[in-house]
Amino acid sequence: MNAAPGGPPQGLPNGGGGGGGGSSSSAASQSNGHHSSDFSQVLEAIQAVYAPTSSNDTRRQATEYLEQAKRDPNAPSHGYTLAADQSQLVHVRYYGLGLLEYAIKYNWDDFTADQGAVLKDYVLELARNVTEADQVYFRNKVAQLWTEVAKRSWAAEWMNMDEQLVSLWTTSLHHQAIVLYVLETLSEEVFNREDATAGLRGSDLGRACVDMFTPLQVLQEQLPTRDKSLDLRCGDEGWLKRLCDNLSWCLAQDFQNQELVRSSAVKTMNALRAAMPWIIPKAIAATGVIEAVCKALSVPVVELQLVRDV
Repeated sequence: MNAAPGGPPQGLPNGGGGGGGGSSSSAASQSNGHHSSDFSQVLEAIQAVYAPTSSNDTRRQATEYLEQAKRDPNAPSHGYTLAADQSQLVHVRYYGLGLLEYAIKYNWDDFTADQGAVLKDYVLELARNVTEADQVYFRNKVAQLWTEVAKRSWAAEWMNMDEQLVSLWTTSLHHQAIVLYVLETLSEEVFNREDATAGLRGSDLGRACVDMFTPLQVLQEQLPTRDKSLDLRCGDEGWLKRLCDNLSWCLAQDFQNQELVRSSAVKTMNALRAAMPWIIPKAIAATGVIEAVCKALSVPVVELQLVRDV
């Protein structure tokens, strides 16, 4: 259920979960006026929470309402609408991301496959549409939602995530930052066994990460009997090579005076650090990770020098 280019995904139908208590679709809710009414109340409550003139009692009631709104069947579509609207204040958009986060974390198992696909498309569309003007914490939250969806559906219903990451990677530096966040977080949460959601699908996600990070030639040599029926990767190079190439590119720029480039180098080092405990050793040699990291550690940039555990 893909979004049209440049447009929002289709609305998320109501599922059985979240304690929403409704079985009609979001479209039906809009047709009888409930959707627009609920949406306006959400906006009013957010404004009441942040308005300096609100009394403590008003702010408390508004906060309680917003917490309850997370359980509404229309919460995902409300969340996407708020988060995607760049004319809204950032705290309004960030609350929208919170609505999506609640649906993903607590209602995912109650959604049908089609509903899960719509929720995924909401997140992908938000990631594609981030801008340099968006606050870093807003972009990081979008990236976090991407990883939350990936832990639940990548290498199962969601087969082309790698292709979508590569597409995002070639868009801009702030889109690259989302990809780096996803790569680092997946590496850490899939293999450290401490994340309960990733742990439930640990073997599938682990194989998918190895497939996505490792150059194809190394995979063919080291794991010749691996299951080739799941086509999860995009291109032959793999993310380990892309990360090394990006680190070299950053160091060839005026990184000391360009914050975005310097930040990209640091995030790339963090993604490499997260992958080192589990990556195939021959892939490290084949992609020149050690050389790239040593060169980065030798430059007089404190942020890079602090990334030691690679």
